[in-house]
Amino acid sequence: MPAKSKLLLHLHNKKFQKKIPKRTLNPEFTTAIRAAKLIRVCAALMKPDRSRFHRLAKFILHHVIHADTFHKTGERQILIENLKVFEGYEFDPDHQVSNYIPAGIITGIENKITLTIPCAGIRWPVHTAYCKIILLGVGIDLASYTSTSVCGSTAWFARSDLQAGPVYIEINNDQPLFVAIGVAYTNDKASAITCQAVKIIGVNIGNKERILRPENK
Repeated sequence: MPAKSKLLLHLHNKKFQKKIPKRTLNPEFTTAIRAAKLIRVCAALMKPDRSRFHRLAKFILHHVIHADTFHKTGERQILIENLKVFEGYEFDPDHQVSNYIPAGIITGIENKITLTIPCAGIRWPVHTAYCKIILLGVGIDLASYTSTSVCGSTAWFARSDLQAGPVYIEINNDQPLFVAIGVAYTNDKASAITCQAVKIIGVNIGNKERILRPENK
């Protein structure tokens, strides 16, 4: 085929080529993803896991954003009162805090946020020598896309150390939105802390702004 004919055929095909519309992300899904990136700070000491993040984003979308009855579909927001559903949220359902701490966890929120665990209330996985309990307070701001956190923990302790009494941790009460507990085990106290389980045990909605609204960018 002559070069001129090829060019005309190419231009003809290009003119009538079907245009594929650009995919538009659901703004509610975008809000869920943005919120998940901040809330996962509660589980920052767990090993990274993409499926755990996707599960968190879906939870926010279906149980928090879809619970907004004040805005129409497609424009629903994260309302502060709907975040209460996060109380008891386990970041890894296959490794729940209750598997390691079956006894009651006693918490208090005044000038300090405190956590107490009975001395006999901790289970030890096989072939682990040391345990550490972490208490974390996390605040999030979707408008500025920032998070703040305050953390307290025990030292690494052996099973025999629990005979001295209950485990007690306290952190400053900076009015965090989420209060979480993490459990870590190791055989080497010099190793980095990796939590086997993390659970949100409190959601402090207080007098916070009702809508956590991300900026439209």
